[in-house]
Amino acid sequence: MRHFPALCLAAALSASAAQPALADEPDTAFVRLHAVDLLEGALTREQTTKLQLIAHQAAIAAACDGFVLDDTKMKTAFEALAPADAAKMTDAQKTYHDQHVLVIYGVLVGGELAAMADDVSKACARAAEFQADPEAAAEVVWR
Repeated sequence: MRHFPALCLAAALSASAAQPALADEPDTAFVRLHAVDLLEGALTREQTTKLQLIAHQAAIAAACDGFVLDDTKMKTAFEALAPADAAKMTDAQKTYHDQHVLVIYGVLVGGELAAMADDVSKACARAAEFQADPEAAAEVVWR
């Protein structure tokens, strides 16, 4: 796949996580960077990377045959995006946080879909390589 921006950033931010080494993709950088700015610090750096990985995989699942999101893995992935100081937050603040993260997730998924539109088959092939990598297993949210 020509566009694997979420994984690119993840590789740069988290050397210990299992992601393919990819260069930053300029076709998706614009949307991704603006979406991250819109987070306004709501997530840690690691959580931001996780959100981008989830969004990328959701876009792959929407565009590629054979990729289906696993509800349990998605639930677990989104639970990891909870605020670190949740115990100090009101229910309204927690709800705002969750809704805010979901909006940014939607922006990221849309950016990923737009970026891969030029060569969906290549995107699907790269995703299959990622899914087959045993070191990526902890990051995969597909079945």
